[in-house]
Amino acid sequence: MDVPGLRLTHPSDGIVLLELDRPHRRNALDRALLDRLPGVLRGLHGDTDVRALVVTGRGGAFCAGGDLDAIGDLGNETPEDARERMTHEFSIAELILDFPAPTVAAVDGPAVGAGMALALACDLRIGSPGALFASTFVKMALVPDFGVPWLLTRAVGAARATELAVSGRKVTAAEAARIGLLDVVTDDPLAQALDRAGQLAAAPPEAARATKRLIAAAAEGGFADAVDREIAEQIRATNSPGFALRWAEWSHAVRGR
Repeated sequence: MDVPGLRLTHPSDGIVLLELDRPHRRNALDRALLDRLPGVLRGLHGDTDVRALVVTGRGGAFCAGGDLDAIGDLGNETPEDARERMTHEFSIAELILDFPAPTVAAVDGPAVGAGMALALACDLRIGSPGALFASTFVKMALVPDFGVPWLLTRAVGAARATELAVSGRKVTAAEAARIGLLDVVTDDPLAQALDRAGQLAAAPPEAARATKRLIAAAAEGGFADAVDREIAEQIRATNSPGFALRWAEWSHAVRGR
């Protein structure tokens, strides 16, 4: 499937490499990617030849979150349209989280907002010393979405998730490794991720898939329920005066650079 801003390759037998390819925008998710990436992931779900998936971004950034064109019109939607759109877009993280084969994120540079969700949805996260995580939604008077509250709490616990999500502060690779956002820090995260994916892909595929299902079932609470709550809160936030003010200030500053 040809999707602008996305590269899908098979670096070795059984391994699929999914690369966000918008380096000029730090691999931010534009409307085209948000619209079409769920279909790409669903297609991979159904491919029994895929035994491991590696997710990364090209050009020194993992994913800087939603692009300007994916944010600026939020307050102009009806609640019904907003719910339909967000349900579709947020399925990207869920499709990675529920991917039948093992998944590995190779994180170089920023993994911010929705990009943070993509990384956290993977089974393993391998980052460079320049990897950077942040949940910046609150700085725009929005609530964290794309599954970040559920994924972040699962990774670091409720207390630390609250501090990171409410402050919106940046987390360096060293801290990320210490608190559980990264499993490994290395100078070449993609090479390490592909190597680890090769080890995982060597397992008998049916046993590997069944093991993932067992581990997923052991987690308390459901991702889909959490995302449904996020959508309701985000609809309220995007129609608030606070978001309108922050969006006007931020878009003016960014476009004026």
